[in-house]
Amino acid sequence: MMKKVLEFMKNPFYRVAGYTALVWGVAGIIVSTAIACGGGIHFHGLLHYGGASNEAWWCFVVEHLVVWLVPSVLIYLSSLFAGRSHVRPVDVLGTVAFAQLPFVLLSLFMVLPPMREIATIQSLQAVDQLLSDTGWLLALVWIGAVSVLIVIGMLYWMFRAISVACNLKGRNLWLVFIIGVFGGDLLCRYLIGLCY
Repeated sequence: MMKKVLEFMKNPFYRVAGYTALVWGVAGIIVSTAIACGGGIHFHGLLHYGGASNEAWWCFVVEHLVVWLVPSVLIYLSSLFAGRSHVRPVDVLGTVAFAQLPFVLLSLFMVLPPMREIATIQSLQAVDQLLSDTGWLLALVWIGAVSVLIVIGMLYWMFRAISVACNLKGRNLWLVFIIGVFGGDLLCRYLIGLCY
């Protein structure tokens, strides 16, 4: 049983794709949006998160939709040029949404008090005060380390999602991954920045 779970965690996209991945992924987007909205944590891009000046509910919804749709569109379009296989939009949308399920855990970690405090800091004096408390600093380091591991897991799943959904390998897979993730992050940051 444990072996099957580990195999699934390693690459869930051989078992979950298309509409099934889309349903699970959208459910994860809804949950992570609700957690982020309740905790006041904003996703500024695919790889950036923290506090922001706009606390309206629609801003959190826009952030999560942009973080899902922009990389999906970039991955889909670039895969049309990089590969020879027929790529279905639903497969890309579904697997990218499913690959972002770790954002639910990331949202939960970001609303923990140490991370929430650091995300909403407005001055350097406040940073000095918080860093002087050793217990708080230790909690921040552990929560930050776990958050980084969650993001790495999401990136790994995104890589696997692109490989399966777009039927890509080697250099073309890396090219589409870089365009989708890093190009997507830059475009997400620009578009989400318009909300503030």
